[in-house]
Amino acid sequence: MTLPTHLAYRDRRILLKYHKLLSGSGRHAPNSLSALREVLDGGAEAVEFDVRPLVDGDFVLLHDPLLEHETTGRGPVEAATRAEIKAVRLRGTKEPPALLSEVAEVLREIRRPLKVQVDFKPILPVEDHMVDRLLEALAPLRTNPHLEVVVGCLADWNLRAFRRADPTLRVGFDPMLYLDAPVLDWPGLPVRLNAYGYMDDHPLGFRKLMNVREYLADRLEALVRSVPGVVEVYLRKAFVLQALRDGLNPIDYVKRVVEGVRVDVWTVNMPPTDPRELAELLEAGVDQITTDTALTLVQAVARRGGQVPA
Repeated sequence: MTLPTHLAYRDRRILLKYHKLLSGSGRHAPNSLSALREVLDGGAEAVEFDVRPLVDGDFVLLHDPLLEHETTGRGPVEAATRAEIKAVRLRGTKEPPALLSEVAEVLREIRRPLKVQVDFKPILPVEDHMVDRLLEALAPLRTNPHLEVVVGCLADWNLRAFRRADPTLRVGFDPMLYLDAPVLDWPGLPVRLNAYGYMDDHPLGFRKLMNVREYLADRLEALVRSVPGVVEVYLRKAFVLQALRDGLNPIDYVKRVVEGVRVDVWTVNMPPTDPRELAELLEAGVDQITTDTALTLVQAVARRGGQVPA
């Protein structure tokens, strides 16, 4: 099966990133080796998978912190060993979770251009030994000249730690812990809906002291500059759409603040994304779209004669 690699819009090529290695076919579990093989065999140009550290040195491709959320096991993922991970199964399958070492063996053999985003899930500050572990685990990927490897994380402090250890590491930052559109029943950070209508605990939002566009510009500039050397910025779809309605194009603004940065909008699944929302994102200049459903997204565009509705 040939998979779509991008969307074409106004002479631009918007990359499709396969979130959690999912194509939209529904055949494989997220972050699994079988899902990786499907997207690689299908010709995907950009893939993303989550990693969490294990107690005995390797990393596992799981999104959530507890085994019971995605597997037949129980307990904290980061307290598990390799053997324990391989003894459990991904929910609804007979397949064990994938280890980063296994994924590295597959990707080190790739002989075509491929962007690989490694989403480092822990947000507690990493210690030096963990930095070294991750860099060592990624070495087989980073030495393959066909791969562009980017380490993404919500925690800017961890990205800075990785960059201090290796200034050549390409990193991507998601500012969601600092600034976001309102999220129903979100248990994490930020904790406060501020005076401008955004989730943001920064003092600037305690009361309205400027217009909303000026507020958003100041906050975005401060956030994207907090990670030296950032090559990608990930913005949640709902935040981008709200900012556009409030008079600031956050995609264009981030690209003006950090020259050469790639702006990714997540997660654009179809359904439930309205095609008009997709058109807004494309018109705003998005460089990359994170999706679980690349197949249905492209099919939805194709049903309209290949045109995204204005």
